[in-house]
Amino acid sequence: MTTSITGLPNITEMAFNATTNEQSTSLLSEKTAESLKVTRLVVKQILIPIIATAGIIGNILNIIVLRNRKMRSSTNVYLSALAVCDMLYLIFTLTLSFIHCNTADQPKSAFHFVPRARVFSDLFGNTAVWLTVAFTIERYIGVCHPMRGKVWCTVGKAKILSVLVFGVSLVNTFPEFFEMEIVESFSNGTTSYSCEQTSFGKSESYSIGYYWWFVTFFTFVPFVFLFVFNSVLIKSVWKASKRRHQLSNFSVVGENSRQQSEQHKVTTMLITVVLIFLLCQLPWTVLLMYRTYLDANDLLKSQMTFILISGNICNLLVIMNASGNFLLYSYFSSRFRRTFAKVFCRWRKIHKTSRGSTSSTWKSSRYASSSTATTTSSCHSKRGTLSRSSKGLK
Repeated sequence: MTTSITGLPNITEMAFNATTNEQSTSLLSEKTAESLKVTRLVVKQILIPIIATAGIIGNILNIIVLRNRKMRSSTNVYLSALAVCDMLYLIFTLTLSFIHCNTADQPKSAFHFVPRARVFSDLFGNTAVWLTVAFTIERYIGVCHPMRGKVWCTVGKAKILSVLVFGVSLVNTFPEFFEMEIVESFSNGTTSYSCEQTSFGKSESYSIGYYWWFVTFFTFVPFVFLFVFNSVLIKSVWKASKRRHQLSNFSVVGENSRQQSEQHKVTTMLITVVLIFLLCQLPWTVLLMYRTYLDANDLLKSQMTFILISGNICNLLVIMNASGNFLLYSYFSSRFRRTFAKVFCRWRKIHKTSRGSTSSTWKSSRYASSSTATTTSSCHSKRGTLSRSSKGLK
């Protein structure tokens, strides 16, 4: 079961659990197959590499800034873990844009890499889903129950929960490692390889039971949590903004008010992150429901072109979501921008200082050499023949 970041079937790669790209494409007419080919070319060979590369760089910057000592907070622990998962998801996705099981002229290692890369992309994508849920619930507790938040929303507990989320995602994604196998065949003295489903992956109990458990746990349940808690947060931020506006009319401004304003900016940023997450992931849910309906009514083959093309576009939206958090953090958080500037300005100063110290050392050594030469010359003139004869012995 190849899935996207939300745990939905990766329809861009497989139309059915046991049907590969080449087989599914053969069911299409020549015209529709050409449309699918163009879509895959534009999305997988052009847009995804550009967006994924930018996203990898952006997530690396997120990790550097969020791990800074001045950014230490429980929320930033979740955001750091999310940046790591998004970065790894993008790396595997970018790799899978160029390596496919249906490409014959590639080394054996590439065939072994593809099934594992798909599972790892699912693993980090699924972890990102529940990390988003985790920091949404954490922000809800901090905003709506501040006294409890001081006890529950700590850096240590955020680290433990992040590791726990990864562990749960690993357990639920682990069966995917046994879905596919590499089959080696010989023909006319040449060896060829192919990716095929195992008997375990083809079993009806697995394909139905695990499929629906997977979709429920990594799609529908997280969506419900995100919708409910994000709605409460939006209502809370709206009330706080209204209250601050009323206080500003009476010129009531203080240190506590500024701190609350900064906290509400962080909450607004996290709400925006979740909303964009939902908007980018929701098309996958709609497509899944539509695909399930078609499959139940034996209409999937007739709509396969639409499903595959839509799947490519939905996959692109998921990658855009995993790539855009750096822009959101930079736009909403002044603290993130200040820390980013200090971190990279410090590196620049260190680089300049190291270059300057090297230049100063070179100049000092030249000056010292010149002074030594002058002193030696003076010494020679005073000590006369004895000094020169001593030099000749060395």
